[in-house]
Amino acid sequence: MKDTMSNVDIRLILPELKSAIEGGFVKNIYQYGDVFVLKVYQPGGGTANLLVEPGRRVHLTQFRRAAPRNPPKFATVLRKYVRDRRILRLYQHDLDRIIVIEIEGEESKYKIVAELFGTGNLLLLDGEDHIFVALRYKRMRDRDIVPRANYRFPPPRGRDIFEADLDHLGEILNDSKSSVVRTLASRLNLDALSCEEICTLGGVDPSANIADLDSTSVERLMEGMREFRERLSQGVREPRIVFEPGEEGPRNVAFTPFPFETFRNHPYRTFDTFSQAIDEYFGVTESELGEEEEEDALLREKKRLMIIIERQQEGIESLRQRAEAARRAGEIIYANFQLVDDVLESVRKARDSGLDWPDIIERVERGKREGNPAAAAIEKILPSQARITLNLEGTEIDLDVRLNVQDNAARYYEIAKKTERKIKGALEQIEKTKAKLAALAMREAPVETIPKRRPVRIRRKRWYEKFRWFISSEGFLVIGGRDAKTNEIIAKRYLEPNDLFLHAALHGAPYTVIKVPSEKPGETTIREAAQFAVSYSRAWQDCFSSGDAYWVTPEQVSFSAPSGEYLPAGSVMIYGSKNYIRGVPVELAVGVLLEEEWAVPMGGPPTAVAAHTPYHVVVQPGDTKKGQLVREIVAVLRSIVPAEQATLIVEIPEEDIMRVLPTGSGRIVREHG
Repeated sequence: MKDTMSNVDIRLILPELKSAIEGGFVKNIYQYGDVFVLKVYQPGGGTANLLVEPGRRVHLTQFRRAAPRNPPKFATVLRKYVRDRRILRLYQHDLDRIIVIEIEGEESKYKIVAELFGTGNLLLLDGEDHIFVALRYKRMRDRDIVPRANYRFPPPRGRDIFEADLDHLGEILNDSKSSVVRTLASRLNLDALSCEEICTLGGVDPSANIADLDSTSVERLMEGMREFRERLSQGVREPRIVFEPGEEGPRNVAFTPFPFETFRNHPYRTFDTFSQAIDEYFGVTESELGEEEEEDALLREKKRLMIIIERQQEGIESLRQRAEAARRAGEIIYANFQLVDDVLESVRKARDSGLDWPDIIERVERGKREGNPAAAAIEKILPSQARITLNLEGTEIDLDVRLNVQDNAARYYEIAKKTERKIKGALEQIEKTKAKLAALAMREAPVETIPKRRPVRIRRKRWYEKFRWFISSEGFLVIGGRDAKTNEIIAKRYLEPNDLFLHAALHGAPYTVIKVPSEKPGETTIREAAQFAVSYSRAWQDCFSSGDAYWVTPEQVSFSAPSGEYLPAGSVMIYGSKNYIRGVPVELAVGVLLEEEWAVPMGGPPTAVAAHTPYHVVVQPGDTKKGQLVREIVAVLRSIVPAEQATLIVEIPEEDIMRVLPTGSGRIVREHG
């Protein structure tokens, strides 16, 4: 379980922190044990709360904490020297887990230094970088943290991945006697999770010893490092909390600034900002809440339990898909028994004859060119893991070359059985969580402090609500991916022969599918789906007013690249002519479908949403941040629905409204109701 921010996390969250607090004034500093909150007023921009926990994290926080009645002495000293002073600059020292905040003084600058490594520390430096006060004092081999001493940064560790020459990876790995992940961590100054992600991207076993890697594995590792650095250079994208099923409900595993391949099969929850993800991940302790917060704490606990149930349900769906995929893989292996046996036998014979892996890979490539069926089925070979990947019936199947056909199939069946046992346990946990929620609802509260509300019930979501979706004005269901993972799921599992596949004519767009039970959709539905694909693409973040999209039939969509070419995971190839829809507006409507007990939010083209509900607002790209836009949408919807159903709007979780909006800011342009 991840319990601290890495140096990479700090680098990626910097733009968000700088935008919120640079140029603002420190209005107060609160201390809760080792947690510090700087309340910063930005003229014309409101108030931001910067949380610093030495040794662990630094981010903006949205939790409301009670001011301590008796502030600790250390916080009192900080207030004396920096309160009402302007923040000039915030930066990270090198690529280290150190944040420096420069603050305007009467004659010179002060600096607050937050050390996020080890046990952590927080220091106030004067204009000459002398230590004025520190949370912890200690003497060390390379520096001393004592009053009036000159502050020195710790010595650098390893190379900066942003600066390292990855074309000379051999120099980085040279003479290492450790595992891949340990070597990368020490020599590139990276945390273990980032190193594991590099290995995953490169298809290299992180626990393998450097000395055991052949030239092909080293080259793949280099590709993984290049890919990881490229993703880092793109900044924060779809920040998330990754979790897994546990005995007491879903358990947080990690927070990441963008999707990690390492957690490809884990359930997750996305957020608008990296700060929101980290803030939610760590939460808030009871000691940080005052007595007057008790009512809010009760409501928060209800919301927390409801979120847990939702995550548990999502986790069960993920487990079901995993079990289904594993069982299907076992069936595919038996259905292609002879071909799989030929592949495994050929590889084993080649190894037994003394051939190196590069020679085997060269033989496979030659076999593909000559049209050998066994060679053509091989997608990739991972020597360090003794594993090969076959493309059988459009599905990638991983095989252990040390096992025979039956044992490889049995391995998948065993995975399916174990996963199904986890499903049973997860269903039991849902019932326990529901019991806790019911017990919480039974707790008595004073009528004057907590008004009576209708009993809380959990709405059972439909299968397509894990994707982006809408119902066209002609009644067709249209679904779209939220990220690379759900794009792949839609294309591989939900694209059926009668359907239509759409995509915006630019990168960073969802795979969009019109589900067609029988009769083909009309031009209205196709154009609505095109507007849906364009509006949820990069066109929204880039504030385009219109864009183009195209549609094709399922047989034109392939998951295999032409011979000799590479197709990234989750990508598709489109063959044949594309049917373009030009100049569709970048504009969406957010409405609510009023059912007997719930209001279900739906986002989609205005014509489609208007066909199913009169209660909706139309939004376009704009300057209002997503969180504020959600609150404005809820307020408008409350005002336009009938009074007797207004409570249904109040009970929609904000994250449900957030999920129907594109990534980025926006604005309301009109309302209907």
